Amino acid sequence: MREWSAPALPAGWTTSGQPPFIARHEEVAALESAWADAVGGAGRAVFVSGEPGSGKSRLVSEVCIRLRESGAAVLAGSCIQELGTPFEPFDEPLRVLLPAYRAQAVNPSDVESGELLERVLERTGQDAADRSMGQERVFAAVIDVLRAAAMSRPLVLALDDLHWAGPAAIQLLSRVVEGAADAKVLLLGTLRNAPPDRSDALADTLASLSRLRGVLRLDLDPFTVEEITDYVAIRAGLSRAGARESAELLRELTGGNPFLLRAMWRPVVEAERQGDQRVIELPDSVSDIVRSRIATLDLAQRSVLGLAAVLGEEVDLGEVIGISATSVEVTLEAMDAAVRTRLIEPPRVPGDRYRFAHAIARQAVIDLMPGTDVLRTHARIAQVLEAEFPAAPRLIQRLAHHYSAARALGFGDRAVTYLVRAAQLAQDRVAYEDAGRLFERASEITPDADERAELLLRSAASWHMAADTPQARRLYERVTVESGNPRLRVRAAIGYEDASWRPGLPGHRALELLSRALASVPPDETDSLYIEALGSVARATAFTGAIDEAELIGDRAVELARTRDDPHVLIAVLRSTSSMTLRPSSVAKRQDRVRELLPLVRPTGTEWIGAAAVQFGGNAYLLGDRAGMDQAERDCVELGRRWSRHHWDYWVGCVRFLRALIAGRLDDAATACQNVQRHESSFRSDATASATALQSYMVRRESGRVERVRPLISGTESAAEHWAPGLLAIYTELGLSEPASRTLDWMLEQVGPDAGNSSDWPGRLAFMTEAAIWLEDVRAAERLHPWLSDYTGLNLMSGLFVAPFGPADLYLGRLESLLGIGSPGVRFERALELAERSDAALHFARTLGATAEHLRRTDPSSEEASAFAARARAIAEPAGMVKVLRELDVGTAASAPEAAGGLTARECEVIALIAQGRSNRDIAAQLVISEHTAANHVRNILTKIGAVNRTQAAMFARERGLT
Repeated sequence: MREWSAPALPAGWTTSGQPPFIARHEEVAALESAWADAVGGAGRAVFVSGEPGSGKSRLVSEVCIRLRESGAAVLAGSCIQELGTPFEPFDEPLRVLLPAYRAQAVNPSDVESGELLERVLERTGQDAADRSMGQERVFAAVIDVLRAAAMSRPLVLALDDLHWAGPAAIQLLSRVVEGAADAKVLLLGTLRNAPPDRSDALADTLASLSRLRGVLRLDLDPFTVEEITDYVAIRAGLSRAGARESAELLRELTGGNPFLLRAMWRPVVEAERQGDQRVIELPDSVSDIVRSRIATLDLAQRSVLGLAAVLGEEVDLGEVIGISATSVEVTLEAMDAAVRTRLIEPPRVPGDRYRFAHAIARQAVIDLMPGTDVLRTHARIAQVLEAEFPAAPRLIQRLAHHYSAARALGFGDRAVTYLVRAAQLAQDRVAYEDAGRLFERASEITPDADERAELLLRSAASWHMAADTPQARRLYERVTVESGNPRLRVRAAIGYEDASWRPGLPGHRALELLSRALASVPPDETDSLYIEALGSVARATAFTGAIDEAELIGDRAVELARTRDDPHVLIAVLRSTSSMTLRPSSVAKRQDRVRELLPLVRPTGTEWIGAAAVQFGGNAYLLGDRAGMDQAERDCVELGRRWSRHHWDYWVGCVRFLRALIAGRLDDAATACQNVQRHESSFRSDATASATALQSYMVRRESGRVERVRPLISGTESAAEHWAPGLLAIYTELGLSEPASRTLDWMLEQVGPDAGNSSDWPGRLAFMTEAAIWLEDVRAAERLHPWLSDYTGLNLMSGLFVAPFGPADLYLGRLESLLGIGSPGVRFERALELAERSDAALHFARTLGATAEHLRRTDPSSEEASAFAARARAIAEPAGMVKVLRELDVGTAASAPEAAGGLTARECEVIALIAQGRSNRDIAAQLVISEHTAANHVRNILTKIGAVNRTQAAMFARERGLT
């Protein structure tokens, strides 16, 4: 973005009549230092907080004036106390930048960002919402524009009164601070930090942002007596000594509040000059000041002043004239009188508005009005604006605000109408948090129970779109409890379940709500709502662990949905029933459903594409469908581009992690894992388990970096107090046989009848199998074999894209080779074929190595085994597959006759104990294996070395240095 024209500074910052700027020397220095950093390319954000009237806005405006003189482009935005527009205060700066950005946009992404923001900013609520772009994509577009503007000219973004910002704007604020961290941008925000104006949502966001380098918080303290002395001396033309006494009294009266000081200094100084002892009777509150000034106005003028106060902090004279109940002449005179009282400031430039001297003064005027007058004023404003000012700015939001305030006078229905329209506008502008809040606010006003439930459902859906599933579930559950309409309760229960499964919550509560809701409606299998609810019941049932029951219910729901001419219900049922489980027995059926679902949801452009793509990609890996994985990755990338939500960036990272790892691109896998970790910590979720911990381990073990944790491992860790599969995997990698054997036995004891329903069961199986093979634990291998057989022909994967272990037939072949059963060679052939289909060089190399190991088990000098090992090494060495290479080295060493007579690592341990004169029972106890397994090892050793008894075996061990 080339040179662009910065607008003039706000008129209120630069016109004459401003009080002198005093004190705040440290704060000014901090802001100027932050600017110097920003100019150097290290973006900064400074948030200035304090009580009302503490001088926050004046500090920021004063610094901005100075920075503009030094070449900064200053863009100002502000929030209003009433119902504002979505993304306020960013809308004003963006409207300045967008024309230049769009005119100079060249690449498709920039063009798309410009078009998207223009649609979002200019939507009037009359057009249909575009659901093909997500909120995070809007946020990304804002950052694109700001960064582009700052590339040609360092930028100051001054955002006032952030405590009144809506929830979507607060989300955007967080993204902008993070996204501009390396741009020439200084963000200055002001906010009140005390009730009643304190924003908890903003406070939470600032607390989170405070962890970032370059984010600073400045809390403004009241003026000291010395600072007030400087102020009085300048304003009154006195010496500091002459101003001191007045300053001390002003400090006592105002508490050092700059706004009160500005209002009170003159009468205090004049009283001091005249020796007036009544100075102690000066007003000691803003209301008292305002009351004394209002007292100079007549009744009609007071009415106009009150109207202006209710209209807003800034008021359009035309609206005041149109709404005022008095004549034009009286209204104009009233505005002039209000200016003379210094409660209202006149327009500073042609076309400007009247504005209250401070929000404090405006609120004080409203506080002094009788409550019924305030209600009647809100009602009159709403009625006149609605009838006579169709082009008024923020009309929908203003009508929603004024009718809501006047609802006690019988305007509740109008309030609901405009709150809903404002919510729809927020939804159309992708401000889902704002929409959720407005729909809920409308629900609190309507007296109609069904309408209230309907509005709560719309609110919940908006919060769900904002990825705030806890808030969505709260509202859905409320409808299931409060509504007397059975069908609305069913819809709410469906929504609750949909807001539960993606965070991975147990399905018990969702199933309870669904069952209760369905009990109140007829079980009509021609009813689309009933069918959709069945699909939700199926998934909720699955998330309770009852997979078999869930699949029966799901099959019936799909069958019924296909008979209906209702795309929505078919989509909903296919979604729910394709994401119930990762069990191997139904993977092909699940994939067929996702394959049916994707063409239905792809034209919608919604996030449903992503949910389907994630499932499709996961199933494609299990089945070894490379084209399916490619398509899933493309869908996730496109959805991430259009929605830019951390949620989808997370899944894109997960898919890329899996593809890189199985292809043996370990550096790329490590980078993808880091990206996944960043996104995992950014998007909101109820899930507490971290997928990246296991992903990171998978990379480290393949690249041979597990050894680094050895100093942290004692071997005495409790399997019950740690994640046992991970503990077992580390023991196995580090070669700690006794702890590995103990942990393996513990894990086998914990396996229950429903273990296979867990998404991490394949990972548990893989880690247990690897340990059993390394330990040559025949008893464990015999237990594991039938469980692994369920996965014949499939790849093993823990979770979705978390830990890919490769072909189950590879693990089955190694078990069968150890046990001397089945057809290991056939298993390995199938595993190689699946690895090739999966584009998985890592799995292919490991299977080649396992084949060599099997062949040497029966013939230590097998040339065919050497050929397989050579092929594996040719793949592993260039890719840095350290784990594969180490396994190959162990196999080679074991096969060398001069080294160990073809003995395995475990057999070397056994023959060393034989040489010590140990019995089979002693060997079993020492190696924590069964006596039967020890006897098998002894027989295998005697066969391999050609010994006829244990004495000859002992001699062999001593000769070969195995003792």
